[in-house]
Amino acid sequence: MNKSSLSALVLVCGLVPVIAQAFGNKDTWSSGWGQGVSEFVIKGKGQSQLSLTCEDYGSQPATVIFTDASGHQVSMDEDKSLQVSIDGGALIDISESGSRVGGNNLALAWAQLRKGKQVSVTGDGVKPATFTLSGATKVLPAFGTHGCVGKDVL
Repeated sequence: MNKSSLSALVLVCGLVPVIAQAFGNKDTWSSGWGQGVSEFVIKGKGQSQLSLTCEDYGSQPATVIFTDASGHQVSMDEDKSLQVSIDGGALIDISESGSRVGGNNLALAWAQLRKGKQVSVTGDGVKPATFTLSGATKVLPAFGTHGCVGKDVL
């Protein structure tokens, strides 16, 4: 392999991780799929992002990951607090989905994400952020479909 081909290969391989992390749109819900996992993402101010993932066959629980504007991250089912408020309503604790209550909270929050106008997210070690829910109904599948299930039903 000549030097210019090797340099081009190194450049492309170096860009792949950057491209993979660039998924999602600011203030618009988007979805993607890879290796049997569907991901639903919205980006906000700074590095803030809300990401929901579902394993297509429902053999793994759905995951909710929140990243604040500074890049600090918290996700459910990791022994940390994670809460959402839809349209200024009461906080819904989605810290875990392994118990019946946790699974019900996740299903409730997911349903409200599909119907609301905005979601505020907070948790341990992160600063709160608010995201639009405009267009979420078209992107997010109903909870319990497309492999989107809580740990409590596995």
